[in-house]
Amino acid sequence: MKFEALLAAAWLAATTTAIGPATPDQPPRLRGKPERMANWPWPNPFKSAELAKFTPACDVLRTFRAQEFMLDDLAAKAPKGLLEYRDALKDVFAAREYPGSWDGIDPHGYDRDLLTMDYNDVPLRVREWIEDQERTDGPGKGLFAVYQRPLPGTRVLHTIKVPKETPVTEEWRARDEIRVALFAPGALYEVLPLWVVEGSKCEGPLLDLSKYSSKLVDGGVIAYPIHHSFPKRAQGKREIEFQIQAQVLQLNEGETLETEQAENVEEAEKVEKAEKVEETESTEKEEL
Repeated sequence: MKFEALLAAAWLAATTTAIGPATPDQPPRLRGKPERMANWPWPNPFKSAELAKFTPACDVLRTFRAQEFMLDDLAAKAPKGLLEYRDALKDVFAAREYPGSWDGIDPHGYDRDLLTMDYNDVPLRVREWIEDQERTDGPGKGLFAVYQRPLPGTRVLHTIKVPKETPVTEEWRARDEIRVALFAPGALYEVLPLWVVEGSKCEGPLLDLSKYSSKLVDGGVIAYPIHHSFPKRAQGKREIEFQIQAQVLQLNEGETLETEQAENVEEAEKVEKAEKVEETESTEKEEL
């Protein structure tokens, strides 16, 4: 089910009874059945046995604070809910599948997670990436929804308007202090190196997202949210922490990766086949 379709269902069920039993005029709560997302491209690279063949040329670890909500919370006001953003979220997520929760899990139903962060707490490189995706209609457009923080008793109706010019003016950037970003945990994985690049000793590789992959290669970049806490919902709290680790990989001397071995065998087979073709063609010419 597309994220937008579930949000639409949440609109209909967004009352304080939405989490209770169904009534004739009240749809039932869509309980989730967690499952791993098909074709999830971001397995945890730090759990790979191949990692022992590398020495990190650079290793970075950062901790971030956020709030974690479920779709149930669209019916509740802040600080326990997202009612102030409910009407605006549909427009942002209309064209996207749910990006997933942590570790590529889709909880489904109203159990799907949404994170919020003060936009000013999102690293600048990530903010610039988000804005560039919106500005250019890039593949990451709609992964992150950025709003101006609503005044008490009001609701937001649309995301912020990103300027066409780059870099943005200092005046526009200063207003990040009154902005909020909403996103599914799965959106993080697309740009994890950008979350930890600031102040690191390996800015070049971390900024080059073409080097970032779940595959372990010499000179490549891997990253993962290696830890996240859970909100204490029973106490009415939504605060969490998550840690992102990133490494620039350097293959140890004398090591060969399984993928490289397979590629070498494949290349040798191609060369052997080419040589056989040449021999055959040469023999045929001699016979002529």
